[in-house]
Amino acid sequence: METKRNTKQKQIILTLLKEADKPMSINEIYTQVVSQLPKIAKSTIYRNIDSLLQQNLIDKYHLNDSEVFYRIKENSMEHKHFVICNECKKMFDLPLCPIHEIEHAMEQEGFIVEEHQIQISGICKNCAKNK
Repeated sequence: METKRNTKQKQIILTLLKEADKPMSINEIYTQVVSQLPKIAKSTIYRNIDSLLQQNLIDKYHLNDSEVFYRIKENSMEHKHFVICNECKKMFDLPLCPIHEIEHAMEQEGFIVEEHQIQISGICKNCAKNK
């Protein structure tokens, strides 16, 4: 079994994700890490992100159908869904997961649900006021 090393790079990435108020893209993570570790390669960021995903410490989200973002998990069973404003791009957490009942029904039928994501896009109240 492979031992996961707790490197300085990995700790910096975890700290960034813990302190972030929204999921972060690789480019956002890289921009902040390179200010602390100027010689770090983007491939090192990707390797550390892959390791954190395998350790179930972070989640991966495909937001806006093309961008990939990462977010720290508070616990291994947690997952989030987002509402995204099309104007200002602000992200809001959905307060609950409406898919759990569907997942349970599918599992009763023998289907193994491995992952699901919900993303709702629209216009937030602040942007709607400005229109």
